[in-house]
Amino acid sequence: MSSSPTAPRPAAPAPQGAPGAAMSRTAEIRLVAGRELRAQLFKKTTLISTGVMLVLVIGTIIAATVLTGGKDEPYRLGVSGSDAAAVEQLRPALEQVVASNGLNVEVVDLSGKDPAAALNADDESPEHVDMDLALSATPTLTVRQSADDAVVAGVTGLMQQQALSSMIAELGGDPSTVAGSLAQAAPTVEVLNPATADQEGFQARYAVFVASSMMLYLVVLLGGQFIAMGVVEEKSSRIIEILLACVRPTSLLAGKVLGTGASLILCFGLVGTAGAVTAQVTGVMPDMDIDLNATLVVTLVWMVVGYAIFSVLFGAAGALVSRQEDVNGATMPLTVLCVLPFMLSVAMFMGDPEQPVWRVLACIPPLSPYLMPARLVSGVSGWAEQAIALVIALASLPLLVRVSATIYTRAVTRMGSRVPLRQVLSRRSA
Repeated sequence: MSSSPTAPRPAAPAPQGAPGAAMSRTAEIRLVAGRELRAQLFKKTTLISTGVMLVLVIGTIIAATVLTGGKDEPYRLGVSGSDAAAVEQLRPALEQVVASNGLNVEVVDLSGKDPAAALNADDESPEHVDMDLALSATPTLTVRQSADDAVVAGVTGLMQQQALSSMIAELGGDPSTVAGSLAQAAPTVEVLNPATADQEGFQARYAVFVASSMMLYLVVLLGGQFIAMGVVEEKSSRIIEILLACVRPTSLLAGKVLGTGASLILCFGLVGTAGAVTAQVTGVMPDMDIDLNATLVVTLVWMVVGYAIFSVLFGAAGALVSRQEDVNGATMPLTVLCVLPFMLSVAMFMGDPEQPVWRVLACIPPLSPYLMPARLVSGVSGWAEQAIALVIALASLPLLVRVSATIYTRAVTRMGSRVPLRQVLSRRSA
């Protein structure tokens, strides 16, 4: 049976010297926040899970660096069968050839040397080459095991162009004029539906997006669940009655939100910072036109804002029930509200982020913490758009806090069955 719907009676004034005798609201919030921070931060499960995440993130980045360590090295192309002067004359053109790893080849002069020895040399040796170009009437490309198709195609095109120029010169023509005519004859590619977003380095951008979105999602969802379960635990054990004798209900809710949020953001912020620093030190991330440091800061800012938006709602939802078994049912709508923006951010990132509908949705406070970092990583959002969305989200916070505090204050002392939300918000409950 549910108890009387009347609001909790204010606690009697404490005697001078007793806890909370002359305690301000700020002091109450600081006291509760410190208690929650210590309880969450130094919990054994928190320490173990944070350590495991650090090991996994740093270990994964280092493993990726080891496995891909040789892929960012320039492809070394040796040139033999000619004198040094001929090699130097050919070097500028050969150095324009791009290997399959996206880097230009490095030309090595093998005139007067054994090409086979250079091919079989250790990969770390300065004499090592990945491919040998033997200049003769019929040029030959030699490799030790397998050839780079991009280098073979580039060198083949260069050799054919030089052979054509030689034939034109022998026939009395001007190779440069013929080359200009051939360039003009090349068709121009026109795209009917050009991509509106820069797709260069999409895989790297996608990796940053997934990492930041998952970190944000876990902080918001886990933080909300921790607060809801903490409220129900205090309510079911009736510790809430002792706590409310010392602090105001709104101070208790604010302290729980701040303390739990600080512990989660510290833990996940540590993991994210460690991952970003490790990626920069090892150079595992390719060159991108986005600033990882700025992206990390923006993600942390939206993480704080998103946590603040959802955590007060989870705290209010937890106050409606008195048993842990009922927590999932009470918080289910909020859980869906957390999952929906995450799925929308994935759909936006994989689609066209510059569509007007995404610009509008990204400014709605419950969606902003997910969509705005994704838009920044995708390269379609500027600092002005981020600032506008942040101002809107911060402006909506007081209303959410007021509604949540009202629900929490009126429902947290009601034991028994689940308290109807409509009853709590009615004027008769005031």
